[in-house]
Amino acid sequence: MINKKTNLINILVVAGGWSDEREISLMSGRNIFSCLKKNKFNVKFFDIKKNNMRQILKYKPDLIFNALHGEFGEDGGINAFAYVNKIAITHSGAISSALCFNKRLLKNYLKGKLNILSPREILNTKFIKFPVISKPNWGGSSKGIKFINNEKTLKKNMNNDQILIEEIILGKELTVTVIENNNKITALGVTEIQFDNKLYDYIAKYTKNKSLHFLPARIPESKYKFLMEISKKIFRICNCKGIARLDYIISNQNGKIYFLEMNTHPGLTKISLAPEQAKYHRLSYLHLLKQIINASL
Repeated sequence: MINKKTNLINILVVAGGWSDEREISLMSGRNIFSCLKKNKFNVKFFDIKKNNMRQILKYKPDLIFNALHGEFGEDGGINAFAYVNKIAITHSGAISSALCFNKRLLKNYLKGKLNILSPREILNTKFIKFPVISKPNWGGSSKGIKFINNEKTLKKNMNNDQILIEEIILGKELTVTVIENNNKITALGVTEIQFDNKLYDYIAKYTKNKSLHFLPARIPESKYKFLMEISKKIFRICNCKGIARLDYIISNQNGKIYFLEMNTHPGLTKISLAPEQAKYHRLSYLHLLKQIINASL
């Protein structure tokens, strides 16, 4: 346990990496570093690559602020590295990160724990209503999402544990950020996301004015409360730490809520959803970072 005051510990913001989300990781990392530096924290920035990982130890950090997205950052890799080297690290632990990074594994795990719907996974070619949606089973930033419109393409992509194929649920896209502070778990709000693209993809997520955010979401109060509560339950059940963002959709057809995925390392860029929800909850960007840091100590 580190007994130093938060602004006295040596913090290393680790960003970059080698996943296809490297660009967003660097944006998040630089935003975090800039804010902490401006507020007199002992902080340094490190752009991690496959060949320079051991250089982290030269910085002798008390704490790694994990700003990585995708492989090694969100799948428990860097958490295990920190644990072995006795360095504190932000966000969820290695096991929780690995669980939540794998969309299929997480949905199957939650089915046994909670009464919550998720889009049906397509496991065979019988009785299929096209189109269906194909997405990487791990990874974020809505990269690699495609529509499948015929049986030939479906067969080609089936039985691949790296790809998740699901029925399409048309409706309102919703997201909830959950944070932890002094062992108290809080949901910051429910945001409704409206976008012009066919999908809420990488461009819609990270290009200014490509999507509209409605906070609070324009949904019935009962559904709003349900999403706030169920998000906290999922956070607890998965033993998450610090922060996570959970994504849902409310079906236009039947009004039911479907769980899509959970991101244990949500973006912390200037236009990311988590800081926006923190601001709505009257929590500044600096205080959001402090709570993530405190949860890891």
